[in-house]
Amino acid sequence: MSENSIDIQDEAGGSAKGLLVLGLLGGLLIGGGLAYYFLKDQIPSTDGDTPAEQKQEDLEPLQAVRFERLTVPIYVRSGSRSRYIGNFFINIDVLVRGDENLIAVRRSEPQLQHAFISAISNGDLMRDGSSQQLDLEKTSRLLKAKANEVLGSNAIADISIVEAMRIPN
Repeated sequence: MSENSIDIQDEAGGSAKGLLVLGLLGGLLIGGGLAYYFLKDQIPSTDGDTPAEQKQEDLEPLQAVRFERLTVPIYVRSGSRSRYIGNFFINIDVLVRGDENLIAVRRSEPQLQHAFISAISNGDLMRDGSSQQLDLEKTSRLLKAKANEVLGSNAIADISIVEAMRIPN
């Protein structure tokens, strides 16, 4: 009789160990899958820039080049006619990353200043419903596109309109 009870305990202990091993393997598989899901963006890719290189570019501090008191004539256009309404005095910060881009902006200051004045005076950059107020977001986007066009690259990270003051006609 003692042999029967020993055999039953061995069989029950064996199946419990098997379930324990299966549970541990399942937990490892689920944990590994979750770890891959959350960390897959940090795994380096073989094409183009690696995320580490992209993050290093983003880690460089932004440097500002100030364009002060740009005098921009503003016209209101209706059909084929345009009417001069006054000047805007604008202070702009051109934000770049890295010394190479900073040097490129400094070398091109006269060309950039001319492009900025031309873009603002020829563009329809007034706020909707108002011919007296400059739309700063629209102006920033236009100036960034113009600056990158002048420089021939994506050297400009952002452009910020610091101050825009209208002097009436």
